[in-house]
Amino acid sequence: MIQMLYEDLSTWRSEMKKAAISSAHLLYQLAPAPGVECPDRVAFVQDAAATLLNQSMFLRDGVDENGKTRNFAHPTIKDVIQKFFYTGSYRIAHRRPDVFRTHVPNPCLATLNCALDGYSKNGTGKWFPKFSAKAYASIYNALLGLIEETSKNPYHGPRLSEQLACWAREGWAALQQVDMSVERHGHLQIVLD
Repeated sequence: MIQMLYEDLSTWRSEMKKAAISSAHLLYQLAPAPGVECPDRVAFVQDAAATLLNQSMFLRDGVDENGKTRNFAHPTIKDVIQKFFYTGSYRIAHRRPDVFRTHVPNPCLATLNCALDGYSKNGTGKWFPKFSAKAYASIYNALLGLIEETSKNPYHGPRLSEQLACWAREGWAALQQVDMSVERHGHLQIVLD
């Protein structure tokens, strides 16, 4: 039983890391311009990832209409949350609609650091640090602290809450589409006599 639980948690972490890695590579544009040589490519990816990690730029998406920073709003974060929690193979939102239907839980915002950390260390995307509690507990807790601080801010708190509610609505709608595509195969049957 313990072995099964360990293997399931290991697969869960692996799937989360895959979602973060694929989204991070594409949406953070961690690739050099066409024609750049391979050694230059590795340095480019390492520098781009390190720049995003510096001062938590990977969390931000510019400024809003009032000129205020949009914290925890980068489209990559939304993409990872929707891929992993709503539409991916685990679809945790499907199992816990009471938690995910109306609001993305704050801990779900802390999923990208592992992918960017791997890109900043080697730049190839072929090796990533182990995504474990031991390796990432301190950064995870620090991010939760920043989310809590943002939530308490009179300006940024309500904006973050509305953003997470919007992401949940969009994720839930996407989940319903995934469920509908599965249900379309109702004509498939077996006879066990």
